[in-house]
Amino acid sequence: MRLTITKAITSLSIGALLVAAANIQSTPMQASAPAVFKDVKQSDWYYSSIQKLISKGYVNGFADGTFKPQKEISRAEFIKLVGAALQLDVPAATETWYTPFVNAAVAAGIHKTSEYNGGWSQPITRQEMARLTVRAVDEKLRQGKTTDPQLVYEAAKRGILSGLSGGELGLKEKSTRAQATVVIDRVLTLLDGGTLPMDKRAASYAEVAYKGTNVGTMWGGEIRSLPFEAALSYNVDAKFEQILIIDPADPNGPYRDWVKGLVKFNGKSPTNDYVVAFKVTMKNKKIVPKEVTSFRALVAIPKMTGAMVLENKNSPFMTEYQLKLSANNKLDTWALFSIDKTEFNDLKRRNYPFFYFVWYSNNKIEIPLNDKFKGRIFGEDPLV
Repeated sequence: MRLTITKAITSLSIGALLVAAANIQSTPMQASAPAVFKDVKQSDWYYSSIQKLISKGYVNGFADGTFKPQKEISRAEFIKLVGAALQLDVPAATETWYTPFVNAAVAAGIHKTSEYNGGWSQPITRQEMARLTVRAVDEKLRQGKTTDPQLVYEAAKRGILSGLSGGELGLKEKSTRAQATVVIDRVLTLLDGGTLPMDKRAASYAEVAYKGTNVGTMWGGEIRSLPFEAALSYNVDAKFEQILIIDPADPNGPYRDWVKGLVKFNGKSPTNDYVVAFKVTMKNKKIVPKEVTSFRALVAIPKMTGAMVLENKNSPFMTEYQLKLSANNKLDTWALFSIDKTEFNDLKRRNYPFFYFVWYSNNKIEIPLNDKFKGRIFGEDPLV
C-alpha cells in the first residue's frame, strides 16, 4: 500500500514536529483560530510560517503548550517535511518510521545517498537543507552532477535560503524548527508558482563561492568563467580569480565594509558608484632590471575610473600592488575600479560592450570579461 506523505500513518513520535496521520484529515481542513504557543509571539519572524504549516497538518506543538522554535530539527524530520510539501507517495512503514520518507525522497531525486545515508536523528545543517529544498523546487537539479556551492547559490537566489546576521550563510550551522518552518513555507510558495524576495547579501556570498563573482546577483549580468588567464603586456601575465561588485551606498550590501576609505583617482566621490574589485595573480614572463609595474599601470577599463582603499586595516583590498620585474616574481593583489550608477544603468539599458580591459602595444588589445559577447554582459545583442 502506498500513501501520500500527508496521509501516511506512523505511530512513532518524532518530537511532536509532525502530526501523526491519525490527526490528519483526508479532506481539506476547516479554517480555525490560529494556534497559540507559550513560546511563539505574533511578532516573531517565523509566526506566519508556523501557522501555515499547522493549517496544512505538517507540524504541531508539544503537550506543554510550546512549539520550541529554537529546538534543532533532525535530518529525518526535515526530509518528511519536504516530502509533505511535494506530496510524495510513500509506502507504509515497515521498519523505522522515517525509512519510507527517505526512500521516497531518494526515488524523487530530492536526496542523494552519496551525500549521507545515515545519522537520520542528527540535526540537519543549513547546507543539507539547501540541497533538499532547491531540488524540491527545480527538477533539473535532481538530475546529473551538481556541487554544494551550486545548490546553495540556487537556493539563495530563489529566496529559499537567507543569510544569518551579517549575511553569512552559516552552512555548517544546525537548523532549528523555526528555520525549518520558514524554509518549507518558502518552498510551498515557489511550488505554487510564487516568487520570493532575495537576500542580496547572502546570494552574493553564495554566487562568489560558486562562480567567483557576484555579477549575476548585483547586476543581472553574465561573465566568462573564473578563473581565467590573460596577458596584461608582453612582460606580464595575470590570472583573474574573483570579480566582486560592491555598492557603497547600500548599508546591507555585500563587502561594503571592505570599501570604507575608498578614493577614486579622479578625486570624485564614490557615493553614487558601483565599485568593481578584481582579485588577480600577476607574474612576469621576462626579467627587466629595475622595472616595477602594477595592474592599473598596464590595463584600463575605458568606462571606469581607477580607485583604491586607504586606511582600512580590515579590508583585504589593502594589498601590495607593485610587481617587481627584476626577478621572477608573482603578486596576489586586488585592483579596484569605479563606475557611476547613472552611466552604468544607461550602459545596461543599451547592453553596451563596456566590461573589458584594454592594453596597448602596436595595436589595441582587449581582454573581454564575457568571452561570448566580448564586453557585453547582458546578452548577445544591443537592446537598442
